[in-house]
Amino acid sequence: MSWGLLGRLAGYGTVSAGTVVVTQGVLIVAYAVLGWPAVVANVVAVCVAAGPAYYANRRWVWARTDRHSVTREILPFWGYSLAGLGVSSLFVALAEGWWHSTVAVSGANLVGFGALWVGKFLLLDRVLFARPATHRVTGTPER
Repeated sequence: MSWGLLGRLAGYGTVSAGTVVVTQGVLIVAYAVLGWPAVVANVVAVCVAAGPAYYANRRWVWARTDRHSVTREILPFWGYSLAGLGVSSLFVALAEGWWHSTVAVSGANLVGFGALWVGKFLLLDRVLFARPATHRVTGTPER
């Protein structure tokens, strides 16, 4: 399936919504039910959701079925995810310190990742999962 830019953005948004549901579910259970510190709960929640997010984006949104590249795809994806984890963990720690509220901790996680959402789309679309340009006449990849 070949989606245009708006289709990829819609697919990415759908995968992101699913990722938010998983992340928030794990975060709320770990923080509010199990009583884990907010940053620990945030780290676990992000790590649980990142793997499925990678596969769903790669396969469903960008229709990549070729071999995975550790250096060109997986490590940069996790690197960006860890950047989001760092930002969201800072926000989560501040929220826990100021308000001691599950709603505040959950919101802080959303703000942290929301701040990096567009940048991650551009990274995935233009670099990690980008298709090589093809010649218009022959349809073969450019070298």
